[in-house]
Amino acid sequence: MDHPSDPNIDFIEMREAIDDVPHDESTGQLWLLAVAVGSCLIFGILVFGIWSWRIHHFPHAVATIAEVWNREAIMTDRLGRETGRKTITEGRIFFTRIHAGKSYPCEMTVELGIPKDSFAVGQKLDVVPATGTCQRVDVVRRIRD
Repeated sequence: MDHPSDPNIDFIEMREAIDDVPHDESTGQLWLLAVAVGSCLIFGILVFGIWSWRIHHFPHAVATIAEVWNREAIMTDRLGRETGRKTITEGRIFFTRIHAGKSYPCEMTVELGIPKDSFAVGQKLDVVPATGTCQRVDVVRRIRD
């Protein structure tokens, strides 16, 4: 039996009172969900921001489509299991990259879109290659004549 002058009595009574309060596990799950969604949102904004900065600050080039074909792509989940298939349109493009007053001819194979986008040989594209190389080309848009 505890003595009334024992300093641990208040602590013991407080601990028993806390243990008697029902804990709501859904609050913790909601916080976890909010943190996960917030993190994904911040990551998405960062990726879009970097891509947008690249598109607006790197030199553009005009590419010409030299060849177009459709390819069936296999869709997989995180474990590598096939979840479906989709048809994508790819093409071989030619463009001239200009850096420091010099011109460099470039040829790349890129994903253009899907078959209903109707890409054709001879069409012009606005592209942004990585600085100092012909690689990592972003197709910005189709140039309409």
